[in-house]
Amino acid sequence: KKLLEFFSDQLKGAAGELILNGDIFDFDSVMRLPAKHELTVNWLEKSRGLFPEEEKSRFKIEVILGDHTVWVQALREWIQKGHSVVFVIGNHDLELHWPAVQKEIIKQLQLSDDEINRVRFCEWFYISNKDTMIEHSNQYDDYCVTNPIHPLVKKGRRVMVRLPFGNITGRYMVNGMG
Repeated sequence: KKLLEFFSDQLKGAAGELILNGDIFDFDSVMRLPAKHELTVNWLEKSRGLFPEEEKSRFKIEVILGDHTVWVQALREWIQKGHSVVFVIGNHDLELHWPAVQKEIIKQLQLSDDEINRVRFCEWFYISNKDTMIEHSNQYDDYCVTNPIHPLVKKGRRVMVRLPFGNITGRYMVNGMG
């Protein structure tokens, strides 16, 4: 919170741009489960984490933001001062691709319509000031590469975010350790 206040003061009234360059939220490590009957959860999800389906991902971002209220408040205050926020999606927060997840973030930030326009989600990279390209470098790591253009995969009747090998490994090994 103090860091954003410091940056805002340094801008002396000018609009600033905060670029959150991926892995801001670690969806893979959320092990909390929804209340019974809220969502259907299978045995594997109970021990390794919820699958990256839209409603389950929305639940996970709700958990994450609920556990980080000071951060949410600091981000809200940054935006309310006229600054903008850009979320570049990384390999640990691929579930930001879901519209319901983005809407939940906006909801938790409690912004006005004008302020909502200063929040942006970018699938792969962001070009700031028409001259600086910012990207989360997971695309250059064989274990973390994703398809940011078509991030979804259908498995039977389920539609999920396609997780890279590194995320799946972490989810099944690390989460299984407790």
